[in-house]
Amino acid sequence: MTGPPKPPPGPIPAEWRAELEDCHRQHVGWLKGYVFLLTKRDRMLTEDVVQETFRAATAAWGRLRKLEPGPLAGWLHGAATNKTHDHFRDDERERRHQPAVWQRFYQPPQQETWRLALTEAALEQCWKAIERMPPRQHAVALLRWRCGYSYREISRILGMNEKTVSVHVSNARRMLAQEVGPYLPFDLDEPEGGASS
Repeated sequence: MTGPPKPPPGPIPAEWRAELEDCHRQHVGWLKGYVFLLTKRDRMLTEDVVQETFRAATAAWGRLRKLEPGPLAGWLHGAATNKTHDHFRDDERERRHQPAVWQRFYQPPQQETWRLALTEAALEQCWKAIERMPPRQHAVALLRWRCGYSYREISRILGMNEKTVSVHVSNARRMLAQEVGPYLPFDLDEPEGGASS
């Protein structure tokens, strides 16, 4: 179970400790729910991301403590989204070692090796483009194409209406198509409905 964030090394004012504990009490519930959906219901990863998010908040508390509740929640939301994305990206890097083993033992034709290399390069370009998107569009793109959620599910997770989700998806699709072109490694024009579990 995720407890209150631990303070960074060094002295921390007593009032900051109380504020951090209060921040944790107020935000940990919805943040866990959001990250749980973002990680496709991976409980262990959810715990890790939430703990990392509150650890980052503790380190930045001198600045964050001045924020109103809404902007503070927005900061936590953004930090959690980015940390989840970091875990996704680490998973992708780990998978890159597998094709080398596959090629060594099964010796695929040269064109398959090239296709694999192009797909990996295009996928990396996609994630870099998604990282540069505005925060809400970034979150929608991750939920849609990394997690496979439907517009309705994304609407519920992010607290926005489905039409707004659709606009974000369209804008994200246009940006990715411009940046990656015909080398897109996944179908951006899939029928609405997404895969969910």
